[in-house]
Amino acid sequence: MRSLPKVYLLSLLMAPGILHAQSTTNSNKKEIVMNTTQQNKEVVRQLFEQGLNKRNLDLAKELVSDEFTGVQGKKGGAAFVEPVLPLIKAFPDIQWNVVDLIGEGDKVVFHWKWQGTQSDTWITLPASGKTITNEGMGIMTVKEGKVISAQVLTDRLGFLQAMEVLPADVNVLYNRKAQMQH
Repeated sequence: MRSLPKVYLLSLLMAPGILHAQSTTNSNKKEIVMNTTQQNKEVVRQLFEQGLNKRNLDLAKELVSDEFTGVQGKKGGAAFVEPVLPLIKAFPDIQWNVVDLIGEGDKVVFHWKWQGTQSDTWITLPASGKTITNEGMGIMTVKEGKVISAQVLTDRLGFLQAMEVLPADVNVLYNRKAQMQH
């Protein structure tokens, strides 16, 4: 029984060290997660700032996984770049400004605004010389430093209104239809 107080005393002396070791381990895990999250955000930032804005479209091959599937079912970096090529052609000075970039685990949420001058045909609309501003947001999943998926929503209504394909007040269209029915 005499050794019991020594064990008790020893455990009291060791407890702070054990507790500190556990908190250090948890702190390291948080640091690793934060580092990964920061790296994931940097991948998305580079896609916009270095890839799209500087027209270094080959960067998509490095930052977009081969398993990435684009809107038309194509794979890899080319599938990421393909949907923006018509915009770059019609608006050669287009620049994307990443307004918000939020990371959580393997997800990166981003909000951007772009601006460009239409100096070439976009789909069937001839060059207007107008400077257009538009915005959108999306969520990218990043795994091992590469984008594996993306969900993107753009303000298409605002874009079509800025291009004067649709009126600023789309209620005009509804009112015309209602008047035609009477």
